Amino acid sequence: MQQLKRNTIALSLAHATFAQFILLGSGAAMAQEAASTAAATDAAKPAAEQMDRIVVTATRRNTFVQETPLAVTAFNQDTLQNNQVKDLASLATMVPSLVVEQHGDSGGVHVYMRGVGSANHTELGDPAVAFYVDGVYSPRPQGATALMYDLSHVEVARGPQGTLNGRNSTAGAVNLVSAAPSTAKFMGSAGITVGDKRHLQTQGMINIPFSDDVALRIAAIKDSHDGTVDFRRGSNVMPGTAKYGAGDQMGVRASLLWKFTPQLRGTFIADYFLDQGAGNVYLAAEPKAGEKLRSALIDTPGTLDQSILTYKGKLNYKPTDALDFTYLGSWSRYKRQNSNDSDAGLFPGFKSENRTDWAQFDSYSHELQARSDDDAPFQWVAGLFLFNEKNKVRFDIDRSQISQAAVQQDIANGAVIFVQPTVGQYASAMSFIQGDRQLKSKAVFGQVSQQVTDQIKLTAGARYTKDHKFDIGGKNWACPNWPANTPLGTTVLTADQLRQLVTPGTGLANTHNIGPGGAITAASCGNTPGDNTADLKYGQATWLGRIEYKLRPDILLFGSVTTGFHSPAIGDGGATTKPEKLTSYEIGFKSDLLNRELTLNLDAFLMKYKDKLESQVVNSVLANFNAAGATVKGLEAEWVWRPTKVDRLTGNATWLKAVYDDFMSCDVDAARANGQSCGSTAPLVSVGGSTMKHAPKFSTTVQYEHDFNVAGGQLTPRASVHYETMSYVGAGAFNGDVPGHAGVKRQEAYTTLDLSLRFQPANKAYTVEAFVQNATDKAVKLDVNEICTDVGMPCQPTQQIYGAFYNAPRTFGARVSMKF
Repeated sequence: MQQLKRNTIALSLAHATFAQFILLGSGAAMAQEAASTAAATDAAKPAAEQMDRIVVTATRRNTFVQETPLAVTAFNQDTLQNNQVKDLASLATMVPSLVVEQHGDSGGVHVYMRGVGSANHTELGDPAVAFYVDGVYSPRPQGATALMYDLSHVEVARGPQGTLNGRNSTAGAVNLVSAAPSTAKFMGSAGITVGDKRHLQTQGMINIPFSDDVALRIAAIKDSHDGTVDFRRGSNVMPGTAKYGAGDQMGVRASLLWKFTPQLRGTFIADYFLDQGAGNVYLAAEPKAGEKLRSALIDTPGTLDQSILTYKGKLNYKPTDALDFTYLGSWSRYKRQNSNDSDAGLFPGFKSENRTDWAQFDSYSHELQARSDDDAPFQWVAGLFLFNEKNKVRFDIDRSQISQAAVQQDIANGAVIFVQPTVGQYASAMSFIQGDRQLKSKAVFGQVSQQVTDQIKLTAGARYTKDHKFDIGGKNWACPNWPANTPLGTTVLTADQLRQLVTPGTGLANTHNIGPGGAITAASCGNTPGDNTADLKYGQATWLGRIEYKLRPDILLFGSVTTGFHSPAIGDGGATTKPEKLTSYEIGFKSDLLNRELTLNLDAFLMKYKDKLESQVVNSVLANFNAAGATVKGLEAEWVWRPTKVDRLTGNATWLKAVYDDFMSCDVDAARANGQSCGSTAPLVSVGGSTMKHAPKFSTTVQYEHDFNVAGGQLTPRASVHYETMSYVGAGAFNGDVPGHAGVKRQEAYTTLDLSLRFQPANKAYTVEAFVQNATDKAVKLDVNEICTDVGMPCQPTQQIYGAFYNAPRTFGARVSMKF
């Protein structure tokens, strides 16, 4: 079956490549004829027969995707809607090498591209794939969970974008571009989606032109569904409690366009996003025989209440045809409270509850750009960028364990497993309180391009960034002396271990467990706090060199050398890292062939990382550290082919090799399996040559659509297949099997299938669609971690227990939408 899929993909690519080869060899006369007739041909075709020509802003200019000399993919709102895309996670298979993994206790996601990403979701954990909305940088990983609705388009640029775009985009950048208000006419749209698990999505938009110079556009969306993780027998939850995976999100956006004068216009946007779902939870990475995968023994119900409020303003002033000024400013506030069952009941009787008691992240940005005329032979763009973020958060962990005799008694009685330790049993806690953690970043950038001949264009650019990160008065409480935990069955305890046991006279409640909103003192904690104070300043220059060659009006070749950097990280205890740096070499081919019936893009890249940043939980603390380096190389292909007026074959494919260079590190998982501890008894080993996380050797998505003319309209079935070879999804840089847990950190090769059937009447007044996502209900591991993270923890005296986040299960539904 896999061989058949590979052959089908290879034939598709070969057919497309052969077609462009024939065209290349047909001579200059044919090229000139194609160039002179392309515009007329497009204009003569019905809209349904033309390829979408999306304008992107990745170069700080408005350019068509096929005329943009970098690896960038873009989709308009109709394409997103037809593919059931509502957020970045559901976009992943449509973009080469993009992976979005879930996370439980942060309300956010980790985004990877070409095998590079960041697992640091803390207060100043900068993502490696930068996320923007309307050109405004979203610094927290939670921003990437925002709903996609009423967009002009979404553009995804791969590779370092650090010369023109904001911050830390060493792996790539994602930009959601809202649909702009129009002064031309009154219009609107509405849609409703229903599906299994009580899925209900409603959305609408209205555009109101007040005059030839002022227009208002308001859009809103509401999306809710039941959870996907069933409560196992013994779960300590109240009736009606929302299951993990339940969603309850909404968004509303108001955009005002004001043309003050013919030379000056402004766009002002207020954007609000609210997520009150249940969050995600680990499932068993090594499920037992007969055990339902999407189920868990829950003692902490998932709660999530996070919101993002953003005000944005854009002013554009064009005093002459040859000069353009743009100001882009924003203010944003992100707030969150949530609780999460981080043990997921994988060791009955052991409870680990993670909570964000409060979090508020305020940021603002200012950017000033100046640019020359888009059509001049010599073009330039320059700008200033200022970004400030102030974060405060309290994050708690409560852990406790009761005896196995008590667990078995509860199970035998058919009662819930009530983890509340009594005398002689274990409990401890941690609290991370950061009251004033800040980032101040400023940058200056510039880029120039010269059209040397009609075919050749040269570009050079540079940026200098200066960052200042600091933590004032941050504290880490370890109650009483985490992680000196008590191994189950131990009879001779150390003094620290004795302090973690509930002692006579304290009753059933252990004072070391903090509880939601609980006060912490040295007396109640049994310890004094650790200091998180840190002050880190860093400056870095990055640059870009690029050559473009217009082989024909419909064929663009380009090559570039780009540098980028990822700002140093601040970790627990005030620990800091060095910055991550990289140099990227890239050559690309973009083509619109057969009168734009075939689009074929190829991109080859080599990226060399130095001091690559890594994040991993070690002894219950998120550790940030620098690897010596990494090498990422690969080839990406994207195609859209309409062999007939009623057939469309689209897709992408990636060949990737992403490995760490030689450096010494500690294999946390192997150390635990051997009863050792990193930093003390476990040896350092070389991980040079190990494959990076989320870097399968080959992955592809192939989608086919066919239009049937029926009942005065158009019926379109669609099938989309995604295939990946084996990849590593576990934490750390080690590919070897964990002793006793063969394959636990791998996701074996897999295939998923999406199906839909869409009907649109000839007048296009409405659209009706039925769909099935993940039709074969394939479970795919996205992230794997050990639940019992410390040597000697009560839940794993002689074993390790692994939890995983998985993709969404099979879902089905129907959608009706209309435009007026």
